[in-house]
Amino acid sequence: MRNVFAIAVGLVVSGLVIFLLYILGPQFFTFPPGANPMDPESIKQNMHLIPAGAIILVIVAHFFGIIGGMIASTAVSETSLIPAYIVSGIIILGSIGGSLAMSHPAWSIITGIFSVIAAFFLGRIAAINKMNEE
Repeated sequence: MRNVFAIAVGLVVSGLVIFLLYILGPQFFTFPPGANPMDPESIKQNMHLIPAGAIILVIVAHFFGIIGGMIASTAVSETSLIPAYIVSGIIILGSIGGSLAMSHPAWSIITGIFSVIAAFFLGRIAAINKMNEE
C-alpha cells in the first residue's frame, strides 16, 4: 500500500513541477495574439507562432517534473525504486503523447524524447541516492 501512495505522491509532485514551469512561459515569452497559453486547443492552432523559448520551457518542465516525481516517490516508498519507475514512465508517455497531440515541431519532439530519457537516468541516480540516505 505504501508503494501505491508513493506513486500518487510522485505523480502529484511531477504535475506540480510541470505546471509551475508551464505558467512561467507567458511571463517570459510573448505569445501570439489570440493564443491562450492555458487553452490546449488554442496552443495547438497557434503552435507555429509560439516562441521557441516557450517550447524549450515545456521540455525543461517535463525534465524536472520527472526528476522531482522520482525523488518524491522514492522518499515515500523508502525501500523500492519501482514507484519512481512507474511515475517516470507515466510522465514520459504523457510528455511524448502531449507533444504529438499538440503538433509540436519535429525538433522539439526529438529534443523532448532525449530530455525525458536523460531525466529518467538522472532521476534514477537521485532516487537511489535518496533511498541510500534513509
